Amino acid sequence: MSGTTQKVIKGISTQTVVTIALGVVEIVSFSIMSRLLSQKDFGYYAAITAVAVIFQSLSETGIGSAIVQKKELDKKYINCAFSLSLILGIIIAGLLCLTSGFIADFVADQTMANPLRIFSLTLICSCLSSVNISLLQRNLKFLQIGLIHFFALIITTIVAVILALKGMGYYAILTKAVLQSILVLIISSFAVKIRYSFIFDKNEYKKIFGFGGWLMFSAVFRNIANQTDRLLMTSLFSIETLGLYTRPKEFIYTITGKCNSIFDSVLFPVLSTLQDDKEKLQLSFHNTLYFLNIMAMLIALIFFCNSELIIRTFFGEEWLHVNTLFMVLSFYPILLINGRMSDCFLRSLALTKQQFFFRIGQFVFAIVFILIGYRWGIIAVALSIMLSYGCITSIKILFVMKKLQLNIYNCVVIFLHSFRYCLFVFPIYFICYYFVPHSMFGNIITAIVFALTISLLFLVFPKLIGKKYNNEGYIKIKSFLKKR
Repeated sequence: MSGTTQKVIKGISTQTVVTIALGVVEIVSFSIMSRLLSQKDFGYYAAITAVAVIFQSLSETGIGSAIVQKKELDKKYINCAFSLSLILGIIIAGLLCLTSGFIADFVADQTMANPLRIFSLTLICSCLSSVNISLLQRNLKFLQIGLIHFFALIITTIVAVILALKGMGYYAILTKAVLQSILVLIISSFAVKIRYSFIFDKNEYKKIFGFGGWLMFSAVFRNIANQTDRLLMTSLFSIETLGLYTRPKEFIYTITGKCNSIFDSVLFPVLSTLQDDKEKLQLSFHNTLYFLNIMAMLIALIFFCNSELIIRTFFGEEWLHVNTLFMVLSFYPILLINGRMSDCFLRSLALTKQQFFFRIGQFVFAIVFILIGYRWGIIAVALSIMLSYGCITSIKILFVMKKLQLNIYNCVVIFLHSFRYCLFVFPIYFICYYFVPHSMFGNIITAIVFALTISLLFLVFPKLIGKKYNNEGYIKIKSFLKKR
């Protein structure tokens, strides 16, 4: 096994443990909040975060990634990155404060204005903590990163639940977001053990921005595109409909985001070290395309086949009317994971300028598809945003293939083979769907049948998954289980 592969496997193993722990806490928090807050509360919070995420993308993406991607890192470069992050954080936070009234009127109403001003504090914290986290990520300190986020999440979740019980509404979730950014900054500053100095160096700033600037701007357009449905929902429907729409999407997006972070934070720094070795990058792309799509489809199937059980458990019985919407959104993880994979290769190859133009395309596609789909309701909006994301993701993957000089036909075959096991899962699911009662007890039976089917396929009959999985993935899983 190569040193690169060992690094990836070790990193992913650590990230997986940490991500599961974080995911459990977030799911518990999600379940509690779904029962304490109203649909309108979630609508306002969704509108606030839609705006905040766009501003936050200015603060935490480009400079941190430039630190990870740079081959040789010195103290001056680190201090310049910190200084530039501080300057940008203050500018971006100030911009949000100044425009919060106008933005509030455009997205919903003036109820959003003060929360947006409060949220601006997180932008400065995110700018500075992105430098700390990126330094830890560069040194493959994935466990430390995970523990930082885990501790911050535990504390802020407790605070948010207490505030929700006291009737604070969406301010409970807002407080959680602000407090979490402050805690991550403080703890990560202790973890890196670096005393930063403020340096104003235009030439060094230009070098950092040469990589990070395009990446930062592309992140802004990515988040605008990802939040387009939220930003337009109140104009097209209502604030309550926005809450109804975003709750299932947020659940799916959060869990998928955790899975994305497992491979992204490990794969990106490792691929950055291979950026001049085309053969290794080609092999990495084939393996990543295959195994990540196996994982993506598995996540999608878990959501799709167990939608009623998930809603009953984590949302409450009163949310069962969103089941159809939830099932439609269940396949969003496939698009999100493939989109993150292509972004990871683009960043590793330092193709950040091209990535910026892809983001603009994603934004345009999102606007066009949503304006077409909204006429038929929120389910059509969900399908529209997924279709727009699927189109731009396909274009990005084809671009990466061309840059790596890969055979498109072979990649398509690899992609389709990763979904082969669905041929066995879907027939069993549809039998359960039509013959098992749609009650809590019936949902549990369906979940057990689904779990047994997946376990048998992946652990007992690996050849049914595919030759590549049987010869590579299954061997590693079997070896891991024997050690345990």
